[in-house]
Amino acid sequence: MTYISAPLPDLSLLWGKDAREATALHDRFAPVFEQIRRQALRAELSRELPFEQIRLLKQSGFTALRVPVAHGGSGASLEDLFALITTLAAADSNVAQALRAHFGFVEHLLFEAAGPYRTKWLDRLGAGQTAGAAAAEGPASKRDLFSTTLSQTDGKWVINGSKFFTTGSLYADWLTVTGTTEDGQTVKTLAARHDPGLEIVDDWDGIGQRLTASGTAHFHNVHTEEADLRYGNTAFPHSQAFFQLYHLATVAGIARAAATDVADAVRRRKRSFSHGNADLPAEDPQILEIVGHVFSGAYLASAAVERAARAIQAVADSPAPELDLTVARAELEVWQVQDRILPLVLEATTALFDALSGGATLRVAGLDRHWRNVRTLGNHNPRVYRTRVVGDYAVNGTLPPIQWRVGVA
Repeated sequence: MTYISAPLPDLSLLWGKDAREATALHDRFAPVFEQIRRQALRAELSRELPFEQIRLLKQSGFTALRVPVAHGGSGASLEDLFALITTLAAADSNVAQALRAHFGFVEHLLFEAAGPYRTKWLDRLGAGQTAGAAAAEGPASKRDLFSTTLSQTDGKWVINGSKFFTTGSLYADWLTVTGTTEDGQTVKTLAARHDPGLEIVDDWDGIGQRLTASGTAHFHNVHTEEADLRYGNTAFPHSQAFFQLYHLATVAGIARAAATDVADAVRRRKRSFSHGNADLPAEDPQILEIVGHVFSGAYLASAAVERAARAIQAVADSPAPELDLTVARAELEVWQVQDRILPLVLEATTALFDALSGGATLRVAGLDRHWRNVRTLGNHNPRVYRTRVVGDYAVNGTLPPIQWRVGVA
């Protein structure tokens, strides 16, 4: 029996098709995701930045997924968001990650008090505008003070300084900027992507996630509105769990893409080894076991993200008196997922090469990008510290720290 001419199986059955993936939202965006998937390998090999892919997502309403219906969005749940981010990441993880700061800004607005600021920005995002990141700074940055400054010149607020890890900024309409005022206060605001004083340099040189525009942004007297300034720690309650689970949903999507790619490669492969177990790799039980191993990793990664998304949804739905404990529960769940997903998917994206021959290592095959992308995402917010927090709670009942910062002490 040969699988070469058999109908293609519904691979989603193998990694667990969440009921949310059969919703009208999934059906609405599936054609856009498929169009993005068809361009992903070519874009990776030729370094084509995904301006067109982001435009398609904006045009389709995907970027307004969590924006309330009253402001032009879909009013989707957090569980819907993470399920769809996983599906988008399976199509192209660069595109998914490029929208991480944007969806984080939407979440911030949903927890902002009602008023002109909230209304203005939700209306803009509901109309399809997007936001990129401009918070982190270079390796010499201080842990408790941003070198990027906000000050007043001729009665107007301006931003000066440089940022790194400005993920998605090149494709965005606005940048969410964090800096320090002249009197030492931390402040967050927004800057127009096309302000004449803003220069974004596509100098991200990571081994993976190469098309996310996670490089440098330089601000020279970039204008910002006083009404958009937000002082102190303005993070929404579940921000730490949200941003980390977003990475993990992207990792789960990469696992799906890797599984799909190896199954397709084995299905099409005609050459086999004399010391193998069959004349076709698709009939070789050892090869099939490897493919099954990769799919098992994709299944577990998706299932873990789905479960953790429920915990974050509980924060959004929680009454105020229970909020702190609900946040801690969500963080502890996400940190446990982070600890196990990363080595699991790294192993799966390495094992897939054992199902193929030397041709799988050719750059044109693009199979190496799955491991590189997971490894790169896994180095953001290192899991070793999160895993220690889980152990500390299990043994001593110590709740997770309120705020995480990075920089020189």
